[in-house]
Order: sequence, then C-alpha cells, then structure tokens
Amino acid sequence: MLIVQNHQQQKDRILSLIKARGPSLPVQIAKGIGVESLFAGAFLSELYAEKKIKISDMKVGSSPLYYLEGQEEQLEKFVEHLNAREKEAFFVLKREKVLEDNSLEPVVRVALRAIKDFAIPVKIKMNDDSKLFWKYFLLSDVEMKDALNTKIFGVSIERKEEKVEQKVVEKIIENEIKVEKKASEAEEQKELDEKVAKKIKKEKSGEKKEKTKIIAKIKNKEESIQDNEFGKRIKNYLFSKDIEILDVLLDKRTEFIAKTRLDMLFGKQEFLLFAKDKKSVNDSDLMSAVQKAQIEKMPALFVSFGGLNKKGEEYLKEWRNLIKFEKIKN
Repeated sequence: MLIVQNHQQQKDRILSLIKARGPSLPVQIAKGIGVESLFAGAFLSELYAEKKIKISDMKVGSSPLYYLEGQEEQLEKFVEHLNAREKEAFFVLKREKVLEDNSLEPVVRVALRAIKDFAIPVKIKMNDDSKLFWKYFLLSDVEMKDALNTKIFGVSIERKEEKVEQKVVEKIIENEIKVEKKASEAEEQKELDEKVAKKIKKEKSGEKKEKTKIIAKIKNKEESIQDNEFGKRIKNYLFSKDIEILDVLLDKRTEFIAKTRLDMLFGKQEFLLFAKDKKSVNDSDLMSAVQKAQIEKMPALFVSFGGLNKKGEEYLKEWRNLIKFEKIKN
C-alpha cells in the first residue's frame, strides 16, 4: 500500500511542478521531483494516458514539452526552437489570425502543417467544394467567426451593414458554410499556379544535373542492398522493429553499417548500427563499433544472428551506456 501511495505522490508532485513552471521537459521534471529520467518518463506516460497532462508536437532538442490544459499560450515561449521556415509561418499566422491555404506559398503551407501546436486546420465547405484555412491556436470561436467572414465576405461581422443570415453564421462556426465563389477567384488561382510552376521550372533547370547524380546514387545504393541477401535480412529486421534507416554506410556480404533512428521514451534517438553475420560476437567487434560510433558522435547499436561470447558479454556490461546489443532470432 505504501508503494502505491508513493507512486501517486510522485504523480501529484509532477502535476504541481508543471502547474507552477508551465510547459516542461522530461529532464526538468525528473530533476524537479528528484528521480531518474526513466522513472519520470513512466510517471509522465501514466499521466498522459489518464489525460491529466498534454504533450506538445513541437520538440525542444529531441524531447516534447509536457503541459496542463490551459497552458497552451505558454508554448509561445518555445517558438525559438522552430526552424526558420516554421518560425516565419508562425509569425505570419499570429499576425493574420486566419490564413487561406490556397493563397499561400508552398513552403508556407508545408511549414503550417508542421507546427501543429500553433496552426489549427479549419475546412470550410463552399458550394460543392471545400477550402482549407489555418487558425491561430489562441483564436477564440467568436474571433475565428469574424476573421472567416472578413476573409470570405470581405467585411467584418461587427461592421457589416447587411447582416448575414443566422444560418450562414452557424455554418461558418460548424465549418459547413456555402457561398458563391468570387468571380476573380479562378483568375487568382491561375496566377498563383503559374507563379508556382515558373518557380519550380527554374529550380528544376538549375538542379537537373545534381538531381540526376543523386537519383543515380540512390538507385545504385538500392540495387546494392537488393543484391545483398544479408543486407536484405537486416533491412527487414529493422523494418519489423520500426527502426528507420537514415543512411547506409556499408553493405557487404557479411557486414552492414548504417545510421538509424528509432523512437525512444523521450523522443527520437539516432544510432550507428552495426550488423555482422557471425556465430559469435566478441569484445573486439564491440570495441570497433564503439570507436566508429564515437567518431560519428553517436551511440552504437550492434545486432547479429549470433550471440555474444564471454569476453563480449564482459565488454558490453562495462560499456553498456555507449553500445547496445541485440541478437536477431532466425
């Protein structure tokens, strides 16, 4: 019973800590309640499952932020951790409050889709078609209604001399409005499409040779992997474990090295992966992997269809913080 009470006390301390300091990183929470990050992560997972806390889509480093309902506004303090494109899109949306997707440059559209904490998608039906708008996350329903009317009708609800019928206003809030498209809409869309097409054509012209080289390189790499039976087996194993291959560095008949990434408790973690087709992996194999991984400033992940010998087990125990080992079951 005491263990259960202590467990609940730690969760209550986390809630109090987040309430006091606002959106926080897992490492800050662990330090704040005086426990290891692993235990703090377990408590946070339980609180999230219980819907007592929220998790940001935005990452600070490789970790998300944990916050309470009502603390959304404080996420703005971490906007500096967005990349340049995402930051630019954030400030445009904050200034305009509501943006029409079709009227934006392609790079801005992509950035808005990436900042899910700050950009809320709103679909509006118009005749037999629908339009996508982006709402600033702190915008209230009333403010959104006014902004949408201004965007669509060209006039604010408060200043409108001829009021829109109540049914139309309700449909705006419910994202189900139907209005006639502006006569100039087709012309504006055509102009936008021509501008985008011209820009893409220019970029393609300047990058054609480089892209050809890249495509050829990728094709050769893929063919190399396909021709190597050991590489195919490792690739299938990684796929089954949801381990993403970022870059294949070596793909031989009995050896495979690649930069990989996988989801961990506190976010995505990159590893330098080593795979060897050996019946027994020794300490020299692990030592070589650690040294190469340190050059890349990454932890090592060693997988093999064979197990560790005695010296390999001793080395792994000593260097377990720098290298992980897993035997692949045939």
